[in-house]
Amino acid sequence: MGYVASGRPVGRPRQFYKYELPSGVVKVVRAQCADYARKELCIKEGSVSGETLGAYIAVNAAINLALADIEEAVRQHFLNDIAENRGYDRSQSQWCLSHNSYYKRKRKAIFEIARGLLLI
Repeated sequence: MGYVASGRPVGRPRQFYKYELPSGVVKVVRAQCADYARKELCIKEGSVSGETLGAYIAVNAAINLALADIEEAVRQHFLNDIAENRGYDRSQSQWCLSHNSYYKRKRKAIFEIARGLLLI
């Protein structure tokens, strides 16, 4: 940001809101998606206690249910994109989806995951 001689900034920082959800909710959804593989491994191995296992199953089921509307070929890519905060330009699913359809599906998936996790 540039400054004029008086010392005040020129222009105003751009504010861009990607989602209609609060940013804290989106961060929790990203964190749960990033931890999906570890929880899946714990479920298969059964290496955690009963309450924890039940919570892992519930969270992963909510994520799977939210991603069920997305095509099977790109479902794992969407999960990784949400977890790593990756956009269309860096996504591996851009070969089969347009820019607008990618972001429409991604926003809907984040909203449905938040609803499934009872965050909204």
